[in-house]
Amino acid sequence: MDNYQIIHFNHPLEVKRLSFLDIGKNRSAINELNSQQDFVNDFADLVHSKLKTVLKMADERKMPLVFFSLPFLKFLKQHDTNLMLEIKKQVDTGKIQLVGSCAYHSFSYLCSPLLFKKEVELYLDGLNEYFEKKPGIFINTACLYDDQVAEIVNALGYQGIIATANPWHLAGKHSGQVYKSNTAQPFNILLSNGDGPDNFQISLVNGYGSAYNSDFIDKGVSNNKQIQELFMLDSSDEHSVYAVSLPLSSPSWEHKIPDYTNNPLQKALLKQAANLVNQFHEKLSDEDYKLLMLLCQPDHLLQINQTSKEEGYDHFISSMNWLTDISLRYK
Repeated sequence: MDNYQIIHFNHPLEVKRLSFLDIGKNRSAINELNSQQDFVNDFADLVHSKLKTVLKMADERKMPLVFFSLPFLKFLKQHDTNLMLEIKKQVDTGKIQLVGSCAYHSFSYLCSPLLFKKEVELYLDGLNEYFEKKPGIFINTACLYDDQVAEIVNALGYQGIIATANPWHLAGKHSGQVYKSNTAQPFNILLSNGDGPDNFQISLVNGYGSAYNSDFIDKGVSNNKQIQELFMLDSSDEHSVYAVSLPLSSPSWEHKIPDYTNNPLQKALLKQAANLVNQFHEKLSDEDYKLLMLLCQPDHLLQINQTSKEEGYDHFISSMNWLTDISLRYK
């Protein structure tokens, strides 16, 4: 069996609380100082050793697969320039393989496909500041996947996508194969939780700031065959189509998708945000798009559902105030 692991590094950005009386006053939305300080506080204990492990694997030509969110890269560059330069060297020489995802590791797709497309584009553009290479394969936050995700990612030039294996959608076929997407222009899919003894296994790892159950980086995994090559193997039409009409998430993710979407307050927030995107997507500034993405961060959505009832409601009200603040700029 070929073993692969995708190691995720992210740092959520804190959205400031906004009161009703502050709507329309051009308040800054992101608490950069708190977010940066949280990163600094975690760096020595939770971040540094993981990055050193990745670099050691790169030195040993094990070709680790890594996703770095844009906030993570920004704070790393600010806090440890030398370590950032080491990572850049290994990425630029191909010894660390970049994996694409959402810029802020958010659930923008659960809000709006338009917002998701914008966040995926933003990630590709934002990587130019840090690296000379772009990722060839894509994995959504929580490995969230359906046919429309594949359609969007394919149109943005990715060679292939990582998806979640689901026995019902596989209809008895083996989960360790390359599949074709159910899209107008089919492209190749690898299933992350393939379980066949003669096939590949892709584990999803929380390096830092993600919500995958495992934070164990297996230093023994060596990607002697670059994962992109698996997508290119036999590009004929013989591969089975993997059709998924509703989003599936990875069983390796700590929470189920309903934890982020089924609370009435969460539903109201996501619906209002989607309405904003649909109505003003051609007018929204980059900063307003960014704020909408940050309101869809997993941690942000969970705060509405899993804090105390009063605190969750206050968090929701502040989020809705931000949406009102955005909408006033375009009416």
